[in-house]
Amino acid sequence: MVPSRSPTAPQPANVLLVEDNPGDARLIAELLSEHRDQFRLESHVERLAEAEKAIQNTDVDLVLLDLSLPDSQGSGTLDRLLAHGRNLPILVLSGMDDESTALRMVHAGAQDYLVKGKFDAALLLRAMRHAIERNGAEQELAREKDLLDALLETMPDRIYFKDRESRFLRINPALARLFKLERLEEAIGRTDFDFFLPEHAEQAFADEQEILLTGKPMVGKVEKETLPDGRIGWALTTKLPLRDRDGRIIGTMGMSRDVTRMKQIEVELAAERNMLRSVIEHIPDPIFVKDAQGRYLLDNAAHCRTLGASGRDEVIGRTSFDFFPPEEAAAFKQDDDRVIASGQPMENHEEYLSDARGNRRWLLTTKAPIFNPETGVVERLVCIRRDITQTKDAEEKLKAANAELSLALSNLKVASEELRTIQLQLIEAEKMKSIGRLAAGVAHEVKNPLAIITMGVEYLEGRHTGDNNDMQILQEIRAAVLRADNVIRGLLDFSVPRQLEVTDENLTKLIGNALRLVRGEMSGEKYKLVTNLPPDLPVLRLDRTKVEQVFVNLITNAIHAMPNGGTLTVRAYAKQLTGMGANVGGMASEAFHAGDQVVVAEVDDTGGGIPEAKLGKIFDPFYTTKPTGKGTGLGLTVTRSIIDLHGGTIEITNRPEGGARATVMFKV
Repeated sequence: MVPSRSPTAPQPANVLLVEDNPGDARLIAELLSEHRDQFRLESHVERLAEAEKAIQNTDVDLVLLDLSLPDSQGSGTLDRLLAHGRNLPILVLSGMDDESTALRMVHAGAQDYLVKGKFDAALLLRAMRHAIERNGAEQELAREKDLLDALLETMPDRIYFKDRESRFLRINPALARLFKLERLEEAIGRTDFDFFLPEHAEQAFADEQEILLTGKPMVGKVEKETLPDGRIGWALTTKLPLRDRDGRIIGTMGMSRDVTRMKQIEVELAAERNMLRSVIEHIPDPIFVKDAQGRYLLDNAAHCRTLGASGRDEVIGRTSFDFFPPEEAAAFKQDDDRVIASGQPMENHEEYLSDARGNRRWLLTTKAPIFNPETGVVERLVCIRRDITQTKDAEEKLKAANAELSLALSNLKVASEELRTIQLQLIEAEKMKSIGRLAAGVAHEVKNPLAIITMGVEYLEGRHTGDNNDMQILQEIRAAVLRADNVIRGLLDFSVPRQLEVTDENLTKLIGNALRLVRGEMSGEKYKLVTNLPPDLPVLRLDRTKVEQVFVNLITNAIHAMPNGGTLTVRAYAKQLTGMGANVGGMASEAFHAGDQVVVAEVDDTGGGIPEAKLGKIFDPFYTTKPTGKGTGLGLTVTRSIIDLHGGTIEITNRPEGGARATVMFKV
């Protein structure tokens, strides 16, 4: 087996011997050599100056000092060595057996005082050991005192020690500054009654007496401190029992931290919190806070009323599912979860809900997340709702009013257009009357000269001598007179008084008569006639002669529009009116309305149609699209006048497949 190693033996203390007597020095050296396991003579000097150097340059644990040296005598020897001794333990060896000197040396800093010739080896060794031990304890105590002093000096908190009568034993600079003391010692023996008003001093004294009685500390008490100069502060105070080495309570000690600013902030926060709570409580909009599980943590009176609760106790800790139908509560939960997951607020969300009385209300809801400042996780939601039912109702009423106003404006525009149309029609009618009067006058003035010219042509034809040129000229004159006579007849038809001789008529029969009158215009095989004329059309009140003239004019125009032949289609039918055409001639068009029963006649041709630019002029007097000599320009004007007298309408349009269509309509 490997033997165990013994612990390291303690090192012997190094001794400096300051002794000028060779005999004494030899005796001590022999003694130390016998106990070299405890002490080792590091150096021996005979003069004080040498001792001072040795202390500075060698590793010395203990000094044996003779006060009577060649270069120093008496107590001054100790004083000089202490000044250079690095707090080394010094054991004085003197030939003077004087107790007062011994006490003075010990008080000056020596660990012990031994009289030469009166101590043996055991006493010397014991004194040397005790000197080293006491010096170590003193040095440790000095270090602890330095630490305590440094703590008390630099600590911003106010620290103090008191006796059993609450008199100050010691204070630190922080407390001295509070008391406005120039020196710490000025507080010794005084009490809180010397520095504070009775309001605080009495309570502090009572607290300290309680600690002395019970031995229990007072920890973290917030105290209001009132000083005679009017200063008021707040302190966080801890007081403990002060005990001696035997554990007996001999007083109190305490530490106070100035928390005046913190208290002010606390008061300000409390005021702001109370103000915010008051605002939340009295605001008419429901405000509430939920946790991440949807439980109500805070609400106001408006929210309680919305839920039908009599107080907060019925709301706090519960969820929306306790107050709303499941589908509405589920929608709230979905919105809450979305805000919590995204960390983004939901602003001005419109909700249509039932209140506590079952009334449906419109609410404008905003939900905002509240984050944990340490984790950054959304822990709560703050929500505010505003009842916008009246606003929504007003909005709906405004929309209805706007719709009504829009309809009224539309009707006003229609009425304005109708009024403008009627005004134009009245102007046109007045113009036509003027033209009619003019046409009648012209017709009467021109008809007699034409009759004279006609008689002259007939006379000259009777005296014809056989010259073909003369006969050709006479025929041309006759043709010109005939054309002029046709114009005069048209003017007379246009200008005659507008009086009708109406009877119950079948429009199919009248159209058939008109077709027979123009059959000569359709001689040959280049024209094809297609008719669809039901015999059972509703009976109409018509002037037969004038209506036949209308259809003669329309059919003749259709035939003339197809000089190279084509298909003429004539049809008639009854229907319920749904709307009016765009190119309608006649003053009676405004009398027709959707839903009226009407009889319609249409005349279609397959000619070249009418240029779009000329469609608006086809009912004007003397306007024609036919070649010169082929028309007077009065046919459609007269036709429209006749239709107007019957309260009907006439419309001329181009057909998509080619050609034109004339549509005549009478109200049943």
